[in-house]
Amino acid sequence: MAQTNFYLGKAVNTAGESEISLRLYVSRDIRIRVGSGIWVDRKRWGKKNDINIPLIQGEERELLLEKRSKLKALTEHLENLINTSEDKNTIDRPFIEKEIKKFYKPTRKSVAPKEEFFFDVMEKYLSIHKLSVPRQKNFKVIMRCLHRFELFKKKEGHRGFKLSFANLSLDLLQQIEDFLGNEREAFLKYPAIYEEFPYSSKIAVKTPKRKRPPTLDEDGNVVPKGIPKPRGQNSVADMMLRFRSFIIWANDNEYTTNNPFKHFTIGEIVYGTPIYISNDERNKLLDADLSDNAELETQRDIFVFQCLIGCRVSDLYKMTYKSIIDNAIEYIPRKTKEERAITVRVPLSDTAKQLIEKYKDYERETIFPYNTEQDYNRKIKEAFKRAGLDRMVTVLDQQTREEVQRPLYAVASSHMARRSFIGNIYKKVKDPNLVGALSGHKEGSKAFARYRTIDDEMKKELIGMLE
Repeated sequence: MAQTNFYLGKAVNTAGESEISLRLYVSRDIRIRVGSGIWVDRKRWGKKNDINIPLIQGEERELLLEKRSKLKALTEHLENLINTSEDKNTIDRPFIEKEIKKFYKPTRKSVAPKEEFFFDVMEKYLSIHKLSVPRQKNFKVIMRCLHRFELFKKKEGHRGFKLSFANLSLDLLQQIEDFLGNEREAFLKYPAIYEEFPYSSKIAVKTPKRKRPPTLDEDGNVVPKGIPKPRGQNSVADMMLRFRSFIIWANDNEYTTNNPFKHFTIGEIVYGTPIYISNDERNKLLDADLSDNAELETQRDIFVFQCLIGCRVSDLYKMTYKSIIDNAIEYIPRKTKEERAITVRVPLSDTAKQLIEKYKDYERETIFPYNTEQDYNRKIKEAFKRAGLDRMVTVLDQQTREEVQRPLYAVASSHMARRSFIGNIYKKVKDPNLVGALSGHKEGSKAFARYRTIDDEMKKELIGMLE
């Protein structure tokens, strides 16, 4: 059986990248070294001789995923040729180099690409392509959006319009991007579209009907049920990146030869300065008297506990009493477990232990009585407001990319607990790798930089060094 090892060449191109080379073991006597034609930055080449994929979403991650997929396909192609060859002695370096050229520029077939409906291929991508559960959900969101876009086009006068690989163009991609950023307008104009393909796929639990007051906006107007939330530019860019990954896959698997993304510029994903609360503010929140509202008090306590262990809300909701081992919480971060299943262990502080004890109920299994994430975020904002956490903060409006000032309680959310954990510890130890070991971030991760900022205290400390 053929075997392939990888190593990175020493030569560097004008882009600062080095070529991945292959060492093919054809037989006991025949070993061939040859360039793969795939070039990567040396800092993205791991110790295990593989391409390291960054965790942060963006164009670099998508390009590296594409290169890793291409390297795998090339390796499988060459190994298959070797394994099926009747005479291994005919295989030499010129033969392999010729086959690599064929791989990148295959002989054009006279047969037409596979004729399959656009959304059928999307379903196939979802079932064949290896995606984590969160990414599967994200891709299903894109599929529903594209279904709605197709109906929207028909409502706008394009009666026979159907999304297909053939009609994808730069102009249509721009229309899709605009639609993703303005779905509220489409909902208000054609609400029937959202009855067929709802904005949310969540199935409501059957409960006795209750008369609930209508939801009002800031101006006191009734908010229609099921109306889409405004999408920020980051969300739209992320969705277009995922859509582009699908189109690249469809090209690689010969469902189409059309890829308008080659000439389409996706907006950059931009993050503002992370906002988090200090330890004093966290204690003020915990000490606030919310005894008149037991549910609000519970969700407040859960938030404070999350501030003390620094996990994502998706990991928090999975925690049970079995997660507590020797006075510490242990968990494998859900977001990254398929790429690197590393167990994160966070010792429990006295306050964290007291909160666990306060809600101890072994019949419940979960450490706390959790609500839905949406309700949890609502309650966090309400608890902040009740506790008087209303200092003004400057945040980046993701719709306009403009700086805006808002009270702290208005921007509070479950993820602020994770930022607070990381930011407050970083202020003390100033070692991202040490803090990353508690937060579950990869050593040297670019994503980690989003969760901490150099505040005024640290700046004063640095200036003090000049004295």
